[in-house]
Amino acid sequence: MNQPPIETIDHHYAGVFLITDSNKVVGQRRDNKPTIDNPNKIGTFGGTVEPGEDAQAAAWRELVQEETNLKLEPSAVIHLFDDVAWRKLTDEWEVRHFYYAKVSDEELEGMEVYEGQGWAEIKSAEDPDLIELWRPATKRLFDMLAQL
Repeated sequence: MNQPPIETIDHHYAGVFLITDSNKVVGQRRDNKPTIDNPNKIGTFGGTVEPGEDAQAAAWRELVQEETNLKLEPSAVIHLFDDVAWRKLTDEWEVRHFYYAKVSDEELEGMEVYEGQGWAEIKSAEDPDLIELWRPATKRLFDMLAQL
């Protein structure tokens, strides 16, 4: 199946990885329900970019207003990269916008997660619990961290 031009894709996703002071990479452990994408796997905090919404604003909204109790400014959500992937559950292409945000180890320990099973550390892009389609984004993040 050939990927359509990016400007013709309607569904956009924005997701955020968290990075702690000790360089722990953290994502969200998804619920274990067979009716959702990638049950019980680890992905980013995030969700659908609403019509007319900027992807960074969507990533911040999902992380700060809907999925956790973190108190971060929108500028704390930093762009990592964008890609396109096939979303099997809904049978459609989606543009995925990946971001990261730095949090302290104390903020992570006090973080409440309102969706999914909670947060989970991602050890590498080969982590067996990681959502398969998230591996390229995760690899980019770990590559970036290795250069710091």
